[in-house]
Amino acid sequence: MLRERVKSYLKTYLDAPSIDFKWNDEENQKFFLYLNEHVEVKDILNEEIQTTIKLAFKDYFEPVGYILFKMSQTQLRIKIFPYKIEPKDSVNLDAIINIIVENEDLIEYNYNNKDDLICLQKELSIKLIHFVNKIDNEEINKKELLKYSVREAFELNEKDIVIIKNNQIFIKLLNDDTMREVKEEEKETIAGRYNGIKEDELLSFYNNFFLKEENSEFFNIVAEQFVEIYMLEKRIDNFAYEKYVFSIIHTIITEQLTNSFDKNDNFFKGFSGYIFRMHFKEVFGYIANLILSEMISSNSYIIDFLKYYSLNIVVVEGQKYKVPEIEAENGLKWNVVSMTSVVKVYIKTKMSLDFIKDSKYQLIQSLNSLLINTVSPIEYNNNINKEIDKISQDLVHITKKLNIYTDSLNSLKNDTDKAVLRKNVEDVKKEILILKNEKNKLTSKIIKKEIINKYNDIKKEIDSLIRQEKRDERVLEQNRESYTSIKNSLVKALTSKKTLIEEINA
Repeated sequence: MLRERVKSYLKTYLDAPSIDFKWNDEENQKFFLYLNEHVEVKDILNEEIQTTIKLAFKDYFEPVGYILFKMSQTQLRIKIFPYKIEPKDSVNLDAIINIIVENEDLIEYNYNNKDDLICLQKELSIKLIHFVNKIDNEEINKKELLKYSVREAFELNEKDIVIIKNNQIFIKLLNDDTMREVKEEEKETIAGRYNGIKEDELLSFYNNFFLKEENSEFFNIVAEQFVEIYMLEKRIDNFAYEKYVFSIIHTIITEQLTNSFDKNDNFFKGFSGYIFRMHFKEVFGYIANLILSEMISSNSYIIDFLKYYSLNIVVVEGQKYKVPEIEAENGLKWNVVSMTSVVKVYIKTKMSLDFIKDSKYQLIQSLNSLLINTVSPIEYNNNINKEIDKISQDLVHITKKLNIYTDSLNSLKNDTDKAVLRKNVEDVKKEILILKNEKNKLTSKIIKKEIINKYNDIKKEIDSLIRQEKRDERVLEQNRESYTSIKNSLVKALTSKKTLIEEINA
């Protein structure tokens, strides 16, 4: 998730990737302000998090070059170096193609019973990816080299799509039957819908490659890009919003898809329209959430943008229009003032709840690290002490036995009886020594008091968070219906346009 969020940030706030890119102090400051919203300051130096951030920058600049990346807790340094070799000129091209040819048994044609899908099984895909990633004898775009090699090996045409997803390689074959050229007069009509691609083909691609668990993050990022770029940065007015919002979001989705899959603009322009239609309310739900968050942060532009929906009637170029309203299904009309109190409580409580859940997860991880063989150090010590108590009781019993033997030894006259008893005394002494050694070993295993205290402190923190979590959940539930009404009403307004009432005579 962090990797996608950083990539989204870079696409939103930086110009198109360029070899001449310079990372200045202002960009550094803005980036770390953004990063601190998603990562705890203490975690920024975490190796895994730094690797994730580096991969996001690498992904962003991959089309133009490879990067030199260095990061501290407050400073990021980056330099871009251009590729020197085109994939078609790579000295490694034949070797990659040979790996594919030599592993034909790992190629699955008619994947998922679709004659236009080819799957390179995981074993082969990983073998190819590892080979390409280890290339160090040329400066080249490795991702594009791998895709180009697959295209050459399978003799694909330019329409066909090579997909590298979750360390597996797929090929989607496209032909004129699948995707026809849309005539000029068909554009913006039902006949030209989805850029001339058959709907069943789009559904097939969706089911095979657009994983359900990834949908939420994908459309959330689309919404973030729209709000960040076109609303918060460019500050488009309500008239421009109504005119261009759908085409802008369509374009953002297309760009996200081509970056994620392959550079087939015609196919993904059609596919983006298809999935936008499928997830229409979801996208605007995310946009509404972001707008409402900005509203309670007293963003003057957003507040003015929302006030538009309370105007009822506007006059534009001598024509009177009815403005969409933020109106619930029960007829209740919301405005900035009436929305603010509900939204503020709901969003702040949700943020608090998210923070609590994250903190609780971290504490549970810390608590689990103190477990010994799946039991708490307290329970572990209790079990050890029980064993020590049992040995202590055995020692008391056997010591009494030794005393009896010793006393009897002094009163015996018969040498044979004395020899037997001396043997018994020695055996008992050995048994006592064994028990004492066992007791000492167990005593050495007892967990130190500071560990027990640490465990108890963490547990108290978790218990406190659980109580706060329950309180927040109650507050959230009490405000959920009102917030949902506001969000749904705003979505309806955001997806509507002003309607002409009459033309005013001059």
